[in-house]
Amino acid sequence: MNLLRIEMRRALHRRAIRVLILLGLTLCVVAGLIAFLGSAGKSLAELRNGEDGGSPAIMTDWWIAEDNGGYLLLASFFLFLGGMFGGATVAGGEWRHGTVTTLLTWEPRRLRLHTARSAGATLLAFVISFGLQTLFLAAFLPAVLAHGTTEGADASFWRTLVFAMTRTSLVTAAAAALGIGLATLARNTAFAIIAVFGWMAVVENLVRGLKPSLAPWLWGENLGTVIGWDQLPDVEFTRGPVVAAATIGGYVAVIVVGAAWSFQRRDLAAAS
Repeated sequence: MNLLRIEMRRALHRRAIRVLILLGLTLCVVAGLIAFLGSAGKSLAELRNGEDGGSPAIMTDWWIAEDNGGYLLLASFFLFLGGMFGGATVAGGEWRHGTVTTLLTWEPRRLRLHTARSAGATLLAFVISFGLQTLFLAAFLPAVLAHGTTEGADASFWRTLVFAMTRTSLVTAAAAALGIGLATLARNTAFAIIAVFGWMAVVENLVRGLKPSLAPWLWGENLGTVIGWDQLPDVEFTRGPVVAAATIGGYVAVIVVGAAWSFQRRDLAAAS
């Protein structure tokens, strides 16, 4: 536990992690201002029938359980990217600055060190993600109180909202673990980022077009199913949220185990 706490503190002291958190806070403030100014002078009917079919000034539009959507989804995409980039930075930064061998003189058990680093960054990703989501929604409160309504925000609404926030935080934690694993395998932060973007933006689109039968196994479809916690609409396959979560967990586990095996066995002389 002591090593875990140390690795968490070291991760939080990285400049890139602090920049990511600051960027997230800035986006929360900007979103709140846009919601407040965009809802000013409009009636509830106009807010409900706006261009986007709703408004963050209407509290129940934050998360719509019936459609598995809402303004919270805006945060989920950026949090996934932030978690992946943050995890890659935590691992890749050690190789870039040549501090891996220095750490191993203090804690020579490689697997223990790698596990503590991965677990610490993953836990931080979950906590930071949940905190940023809370601030993101709280930024809409001035618009709700001044121009909108809390009608319909009962106990059931809050349960589904918190459940959605928890799922998004778990996805962010998985993204951090993915980033750590890829950066450890390649000894490079950039590789992890390029690999994830290239796979999801290029390879998966090619697979959808050339081999649609493989769509249930793609990251994008499984992530969408987990965040919404329901079968995706307008798709030709059946994929429940539990199966989708297990699929993502399996993919991450393979990369994490591969990274741990690589870190345990490789020659680190070049990293000094």
